[in-house]
Amino acid sequence: MRRLLICLALVTCSGCSLLKSRYAMDDPVYAEKYAEGAERSDVLGKAKQAFDARHAEGLSGRYVSGGAQYQATADEPFLGAELGLEHYGTSWASSRAALAANVGDGAGRIGVDLGARLQTPSRIAPFAGVGLFLGAWPHKELADMDNIDNDDDGWIDEWGEKDWEFDHWLAAAYPEIGIHAWLNGSWRLTAYGRYFVTTEGRAHDDWLIGGQITAFSR
Repeated sequence: MRRLLICLALVTCSGCSLLKSRYAMDDPVYAEKYAEGAERSDVLGKAKQAFDARHAEGLSGRYVSGGAQYQATADEPFLGAELGLEHYGTSWASSRAALAANVGDGAGRIGVDLGARLQTPSRIAPFAGVGLFLGAWPHKELADMDNIDNDDDGWIDEWGEKDWEFDHWLAAAYPEIGIHAWLNGSWRLTAYGRYFVTTEGRAHDDWLIGGQITAFSR
């Protein structure tokens, strides 16, 4: 949880450090709304321009994310990554789909991740969401009698040789919390924390702490 708080603070600081009154003029919807801009003496008007992210409605984007997944039964955290698509149906709700994978401690997961988020329509936007992971649980099994050099070391069927197997399927549902920070009208940074509840039992439940960068367009 401490790592999540640090990520959230970094994202928030990134957004604040680039803060300007009309930050999203690269987006046509935002640019039309604030074409003239507020007068220098209009403090409230400038604040509205600086934090308004209602232009997000209708945006779609591609994202990459990565993080560390902490499981009670694993000696080390799993390192994971996602490549996905996200769409804003409204300025305060988005949905996403991604190919996701992680690996660590001689095992891992690979599959499809689906999710939805509710957030404030603001430049710095706390959010809450839910998601579902469907995929396989790759793991290494003994392969010292299959007449194949599985580990590419020049030896066939040496003692203890192992190979990856993808015959174990799983599903996991999770709640999610985090924060978004819009850098401009197209690019958005995200920090998040998810708690996976898996079909493998509570010993395999885990936390995923990660970050995401998304490029949106109309």
